[in-house]
Amino acid sequence: MTTERARSFGAAADDYDRLRPAPAAEALRWLVPSPQSRVLDLAAGTGLVTRALAAEGVHDVVAVEPDDAMRAVLTARSPGVRALAGTAEDIPLPDGSVDVVLAASAWHWFDAERAATEIARVLRPGGVLGLMWSYSDPDTDWVADLRRIGRAEAQGSASLVRSGLALEMPAGAPFGIGESRVFGRSAWMAAQDVAAMLGTYSSVLTLPAAERRDVQRRARALLTERVGTDPVLVPFVTGAFRTARS
Repeated sequence: MTTERARSFGAAADDYDRLRPAPAAEALRWLVPSPQSRVLDLAAGTGLVTRALAAEGVHDVVAVEPDDAMRAVLTARSPGVRALAGTAEDIPLPDGSVDVVLAASAWHWFDAERAATEIARVLRPGGVLGLMWSYSDPDTDWVADLRRIGRAEAQGSASLVRSGLALEMPAGAPFGIGESRVFGRSAWMAAQDVAAMLGTYSSVLTLPAAERRDVQRRARALLTERVGTDPVLVPFVTGAFRTARS
């Protein structure tokens, strides 16, 4: 993955926060063993996971995010949360200081070998690493067509999770054999917001302005033709993987 694409989200931080799906609550309950757990929200973006954790009663959360614009939205919308600049390969926390590390829609941006070593460093023995990907469900025909308009790539790691295959951690990483589950939910969204959500993905964010506008035009036309309602009931899935530090 290119640095340009990985750092493209800050330009759309407000829309990202407003439009991107939060993880399914059931996924968080599966990944976080106790509301009293100390959780690191790694590559936290605008704090979607941080706020979802708070809604589940998990309040001891520290967020780490490299993009200044994304982190500014996080701190504005999650007052009181400790939000630090940092990356998965260089986490600004002491050894063995957290019970759970969560990374949502981010593992594919990491240097997996370096990140696994650094995550293991900050996790207490037996602590949980949880990876999540939340996205509109491509098993629904109109969603699949919408994703093609948005030039969405194959889900990669998320596809492995969905198929029930455990992700493989880098060789030598101190983690046990993991397990995966998929959680579904639906949410009502304004049709214009469903179309605008495509503009929060790097495949669209990195396009020239004229091409981004064309994506939006085609997405709105598809929703009118194929769905025909406003608001739109959007099916979402969260693919989740968990493993424990040895």
